[in-house]
Amino acid sequence: MRQNIFSAISISSLLLIFFMFGYDSTKWYGNFFTFLYRVNMFMPFILGGLGITSALFGIKGYRMVLVVLHLFLLLLFFCIYLKAFYIL
Repeated sequence: MRQNIFSAISISSLLLIFFMFGYDSTKWYGNFFTFLYRVNMFMPFILGGLGITSALFGIKGYRMVLVVLHLFLLLLFFCIYLKAFYIL
């Protein structure tokens, strides 16, 4: 039962990170993601860490897939943050 909960937490954080990657602040759902960015600028990395740790405790067949997807999105966000902070 706990493995299902951990996998659900990992999948929900993965979806949040994915939607944070391409959100539009003018749409109806933009206020929630703007709120997440205002709470902490590094919220995708916090959610990614939470998602990776919960994926490691999740269902055995989905562990590697969830970890790889989280790492891919974290790498995308890291490249964007690196470009925004140091190149511009």
